[in-house]
Amino acid sequence: MMGAWSNNDRPATGNGRFEDADRRGIVPTGDGDDGRLARALPKALIVCAIGGALSATSTSVLAPALVAYGLALSAACGGMRGLVPGAALVAAAAAAVSIPLGMASLASAVITGLSGLVVAGAFWAGRLTTGGSILAVAAISAAHLGADAVFSALNGTTLSATMMSLIDAYKQAFLEASPAAAVQIESVASLIELFWPVTYVAVGFAEGASAHVGLRLAKAPLGERGRQVPSLDAYDVPLWVVAFLVATAAALAVALTVPAAPQALLVVSANMAMTLRFAFAVQGLAVLAWLMRSKGMGPLPKVLLGALALYLEVQFVVLTVAGVFDVWANFRHLGRGGSDEENPANQGKEPVQAG
Repeated sequence: MMGAWSNNDRPATGNGRFEDADRRGIVPTGDGDDGRLARALPKALIVCAIGGALSATSTSVLAPALVAYGLALSAACGGMRGLVPGAALVAAAAAAVSIPLGMASLASAVITGLSGLVVAGAFWAGRLTTGGSILAVAAISAAHLGADAVFSALNGTTLSATMMSLIDAYKQAFLEASPAAAVQIESVASLIELFWPVTYVAVGFAEGASAHVGLRLAKAPLGERGRQVPSLDAYDVPLWVVAFLVATAAALAVALTVPAAPQALLVVSANMAMTLRFAFAVQGLAVLAWLMRSKGMGPLPKVLLGALALYLEVQFVVLTVAGVFDVWANFRHLGRGGSDEENPANQGKEPVQAG
């Protein structure tokens, strides 16, 4: 579990004295962690700028990792206020690279870059619990969807109409290229027309996961000064996510079995079910990570087994099923239902155990 910080969450200096990072700003150079982090600050800001620039490229998924890494180091030097210069550099670099591509690309690039800020800020505030991570992904996804909805409205249409037009254009192109596969193309197009909102969740999930990787990479340079990074094998969905799953299953059952049920109920419940799949797939992956660690597996077997698990998830939803079942089976023997200290991951009130 994330270590309890004394003195109102102010980190200790290298000589054992506490400094008010929010009041004093960047710590001075010197011996110990303080001097090392202060000397690393310029590199952290450069990394933030690079991450912002990458957010407007085809490698944008790397941007949140770089931004989260740089901002974690900045916060270690200047507290929560230390996030401000790095975030400004991220936004400026993203805007500079994406302005020639149009306003829609600019908004998307800035959101992608600042997704690292969402995760790094929650991490440094001590709110990056399992529930906090899920809410961070939801916020990133909503920001992307909201930006696209705004630009669709400015063009005199809706986001749904824009997506339907785009899907139809791709469908016609595929039909012209492969007339013999018309039935399959129509089936795939129908599924995409139903599940297109989930693409925003997938983007938010990828960017949130990338930011978590950046925090993991920042663990070594942060040293004793930083908060501990949540471990995958301690991931445990909070109870409110389970409640959403039960409600979604009930709504989906009504939408599929009651002829008079509105189409909107099917769309919302189906997309919510696919959204929750991400949360429970990670739960299944957490069970696998715990199992591999308990068996003392080496790096290569872990990579191979992890790749196999991801393949089986895509093909047969194996990780999601395992994650849902773990809610009740509790394979890892987590201390659910106890005090906050015993059950940080499940309750979402304290940071999860660092690995």
